[in-house]
Amino acid sequence: MCYAMCGTTVKTSIQGAIVIMDNSTPSMEDRIASFYPQLSRSHQKLAHFVLDNRLFAAFASAAALGERVGVSAATVVRFCRTIGYEGYPEFQVAVRDSLPTYLDKVQRLERNLDTQDKDQVATRVFDLDTQNLGRTSQSLDVGRFRAAVAAICRASNILVVGGGLSAGPALYFAHSLKVMGLDAQAVLDGGIPLALELNRLKPTSVLIGISVWRYVRETITAMERAQSLGATRIAITDSIVAPSAQRAEHAFQVATDGVAHSLSLTSMMALINAFVAAVSFERPEETARAVREVDAAYRQGKLLFTE
Repeated sequence: MCYAMCGTTVKTSIQGAIVIMDNSTPSMEDRIASFYPQLSRSHQKLAHFVLDNRLFAAFASAAALGERVGVSAATVVRFCRTIGYEGYPEFQVAVRDSLPTYLDKVQRLERNLDTQDKDQVATRVFDLDTQNLGRTSQSLDVGRFRAAVAAICRASNILVVGGGLSAGPALYFAHSLKVMGLDAQAVLDGGIPLALELNRLKPTSVLIGISVWRYVRETITAMERAQSLGATRIAITDSIVAPSAQRAEHAFQVATDGVAHSLSLTSMMALINAFVAAVSFERPEETARAVREVDAAYRQGKLLFTE
């Protein structure tokens, strides 16, 4: 089995040994994402905890980290070695390198409620969203992005699934693709509507699953169904080890840090806008024709307000 990690190929030998090839250095996140499917349950718990609590993991001892997760210090060390580090100290260095703008959600909320100048909330929101945009842009794999765009352009039909907080972006994405002349549908709830759309999937289809924070079961189920049918799967999520990312051919992580308890969807919408723009540039004539037809339909149906 092979996984791509920022130019590094990770292979599992017949004996089960992990071999990292190439001389590039993958990030801590890339290592976890690449090895995650074959990790034990306790190691997967560690991976989730580290990604969600980097400030703690960056400075805690192996014993303290293990205690928080409910595993032994030896298990923590084995986890580090499994994902390619010589030991816990080297792993901690990698965690610290990933810290620049990261703050645990609960720690951030507590700090903001206690110390934040209420008159500066709007400014803080814009500043943090600017950071979210920067982090999302820097982490974007251009090759993966282009491959996803190509898959969308050649798809026979596209299903965008997103529930809860992800419903708005899912609806916007599907609407934008539909206006451009693509056969795109959005399903924001499970049940019969989702079942009917999943029934239309085939190997030439693309399913786009949008899922952040508390991952909606229907979205994950939809991606599993698409996988079983051989359809292309694209995930937009907030964690490289999110269930949707693990079931996708092309997974994209967006920064969603918010000032208070809520998440920010700014970088997610920016990524979706990037997809929409890229698709339109790949098929300019079809897009222009479709937009003209939509505009004509709006006018003929007197759907637009005019003085």
